[in-house]
Amino acid sequence: MNRLIIIQQKGCLGILTLNRSKTLNAINAELQQEIITKLEDWKTNRLIKSVVINSSHSKAFCAGGDIRQVASFVKAGQYEQAVDIFLHNYQLVDYIARYPKPIISIMDGITMGGGVGIGCFSSHRIVTERAVLAMPEVKIGLTPDAGSNCLFAKSPGYSGLRMMLTGKSFHAEEAVILGFADYIVSSSIIQVLLTQLEKREVDDVLGSLKRDKEYKPALLQEINTIYNSPDVETIIARLKRSQLSWAKEDLKEILKACPFSLQVTYRVWHKKPANLRNALQQDLNIISHLIWCPDFIEGVRASVIDKDRCPQWDKTPVSPQKVETCFVSSYKLYA
Repeated sequence: MNRLIIIQQKGCLGILTLNRSKTLNAINAELQQEIITKLEDWKTNRLIKSVVINSSHSKAFCAGGDIRQVASFVKAGQYEQAVDIFLHNYQLVDYIARYPKPIISIMDGITMGGGVGIGCFSSHRIVTERAVLAMPEVKIGLTPDAGSNCLFAKSPGYSGLRMMLTGKSFHAEEAVILGFADYIVSSSIIQVLLTQLEKREVDDVLGSLKRDKEYKPALLQEINTIYNSPDVETIIARLKRSQLSWAKEDLKEILKACPFSLQVTYRVWHKKPANLRNALQQDLNIISHLIWCPDFIEGVRASVIDKDRCPQWDKTPVSPQKVETCFVSSYKLYA
């Protein structure tokens, strides 16, 4: 049986390589526990100065939580087990964000959902030209989670809300613009960087590679004009009227999303969490409601199981009261 993570110690560097390749390193309780156990060990190891988290998969860093398994638990009525998958994911994100030593994430390929949580809350975040990041949860009846709203809330203007509502993927340069990455590095020199990190301080190796990127002012103004709206319906109406090519693409994506998820996600972005732990608790509250809605099972069917990309969403009008109920639950990030 393949190990869930490959552990290496080279010089002053600890390397955790995600190795659940058949699931694109989808996070389950076992993977979460193995990562935390090793990080706990290295926390007090004076020889380890920094940690790298990367992947053995040639096309993926981490595709997030194990959604197939969540859906299976929900169908079987095993509600607590389904929620636990998200809980373990969120606790891992929180642990990584609070880790006292530098953690360098190398997002070299697909990075979604909980994978964004692991990669983008590390202290030093690398993306390569092969990186594809996304929080497409609105396409399966959920909402962007794993603390991602902490980052989207700080993205320029209304660009974060745009990404949350459309579930669009974004690549290396836009990851930096949105605040999800610090360094753009060619995949061809990753091994060279690792060799240097075995002997040198992280900032000495990566400092000169840090890049500041930003949207062109005209594009950001266009985004703000459409997404600075009083509700989701107004955003959709403005997208329909727009002749801008990117707005037409946004419209295609947003019309594929679960209507209820769009309403909840709009409210999530506007709430602006005070910190990551608050954001993760809010995510847990919301997810514990949404996975019990029929839209979740239908979204997983259409996107993950049958892959027909034709979900039959519940089109019942959504009341503000129903949206607000999602923000309260009895589940706690930590007991």
